[in-house]
Amino acid sequence: MNERIRGFDGLRALAVLLVFIHHKAFAQSGGLGHLGVWIFFALSGFLITNILTTQRRAIDADASTFSAELKRFLYRRTLRIFPIYYLLLITLALIMTAGFAGPELAGGMPFHFAYLSNFWIADVLHYWPGRYSHLWSLSIEEQFYLVFAPLLLAVNAKWHMRICGALFVTGIVALAWMKAVDESAIAIYTHPLTNFWLLALGGIGGALLRRGGAFKRCMKPLPVALALAAGIAMLCSREPGWENIADPMRFTILYTIYGVCIAALVCSIACSDSRPLMRVLEWPPLAALGKISYGFYLYHGFIPDLAKSGKVIAMFGASGIPWWAHGLSVIASFLLTLTLAKLSWRFIEEPILRLKNRRFARNAEAGRSALSR
Repeated sequence: MNERIRGFDGLRALAVLLVFIHHKAFAQSGGLGHLGVWIFFALSGFLITNILTTQRRAIDADASTFSAELKRFLYRRTLRIFPIYYLLLITLALIMTAGFAGPELAGGMPFHFAYLSNFWIADVLHYWPGRYSHLWSLSIEEQFYLVFAPLLLAVNAKWHMRICGALFVTGIVALAWMKAVDESAIAIYTHPLTNFWLLALGGIGGALLRRGGAFKRCMKPLPVALALAAGIAMLCSREPGWENIADPMRFTILYTIYGVCIAALVCSIACSDSRPLMRVLEWPPLAALGKISYGFYLYHGFIPDLAKSGKVIAMFGASGIPWWAHGLSVIASFLLTLTLAKLSWRFIEEPILRLKNRRFARNAEAGRSALSR
């Protein structure tokens, strides 16, 4: 569970930067935000499925039990995700009580606390609620954990790849069906099934890499990673127009190709031994951002955009805000978010993770001592 894969912190950093740039600089157009979120989903699927398969193998070997492994998984996920998420929500609730928050927060708060923000956005609001919009993807991840962890831990490890395959097919069918019945774009974008399949695809990629063979040999060369990155960039530039595609089959095929390329890139980085690629992804500032990317992602939506403040707008009058002022606003938002994420990591997340790792290290040592007796 604590194994570190080279390059993944850098990839996380790139993903969170894509989301940040989309929200702060290109909020009205472009698919950068969606790409960033889908990279996170593919990464999560790759890592979480591997963890659950490892845990299930312990059950298959009679070295553990379903309840013990499920408790262990949920405990670790809870310590990693809940503290700063619920601290933020409690802070927002206090601000709301004091009368300093927008009216949409009151209606959405129960959904946020229950990790149902995606349903609030798609089925209640039917529009993106500004600074709270990014919480939908955190809900998708938590819903995936709650559904997928018990399922994989309950089934023999040899069936895990087939389960991922079934979830992948179910998600693709759901995508085509929702488009065929003319569901709203926001509902398709935020529905669990239309996102779970990408996490499952990451899990399939991880399983294939563990097997080695032709798939790993194909994914390993640097030109493969570069070709995948170029293909993803091209598809990302076209994605905003896919919403207007009437044909459900064409719509679904495009998104399937897009998701497969993203998951394949994650796999390519996971098994790459390319020094130039790792020099980029392991560049200390990039890796450091990847390490605190969860906090950065969580907080960035709540950092104000200075270019949208009334005083700044009034300063430039009818001529409008120039590009350089907007650029300075984006830089200021980035620095504020980075500072908050670093403080969060230093004083909340890292101490909790240290305690968690110490506890499991003690449990593992106790288990080894018991076996030796």
